[in-house]
Order: sequence, then structure tokens, then C-alpha cells
Amino acid sequence: MSRSDRPVTDLSATTAGASPDEVAGVVSALDRLAGNHALSPEQVRAVLSAAIRLYAAASERAGRELPPVGPEISTTDAVTLACALVRSQDLTPFEMAVWFSRGARAE
Repeated sequence: MSRSDRPVTDLSATTAGASPDEVAGVVSALDRLAGNHALSPEQVRAVLSAAIRLYAAASERAGRELPPVGPEISTTDAVTLACALVRSQDLTPFEMAVWFSRGARAE
């Protein structure tokens, strides 16, 4: 099993306002959909957009940049998404560098 195929099992930090079972159900459903390639590009975009808003709101509430993924996501998968996000917002590498310097790495 590759790192990107491993399901997320520690949901303790992600369940504020939702039960662990609810979050586990969402994660499980998304893992199933990813495994069988069942979503159209438009559906993937809708799911990803909601996840991005969820992440941004959680980071804002925490007052710091939160680790967005763990070791279950491969470097290739993370960079693929990062590049797509940069392109989707018409950002240049210089602009990315400015934004990158804004957030402190959470350890």
C-alpha cells in the first residue's frame, strides 16, 4: 500500500464540531470514491473546494498554518495539487514566494 493509499486513521484533530464517526464516514466515502475514480472533474472540484474552505477556516480559527496532510499523502500527490492550485489562481512563482513566507510551518 502506498502512502497515498493509506486511510487517515487519527481524526482527533479534525473533529471540532463534528463527531468522530461523522468525520470518519466522510473520509471513508471519499477514500472509496478516490479508489474507484467515481467522480467527474466537476464533482472533484466541488469536493476539493469544500475541503479548501474547511482547511482555511480551521487555520484561521487556530491563528496559524495547520499541517494540511500527513504521511498518508505522497509528496507527488501533494505537489500535484499544489501546482494545480497555483495555476488555478493565476499565481506566479514570485507571488507564491510572498505567500509562502507569510505562513509559519506548524510542527
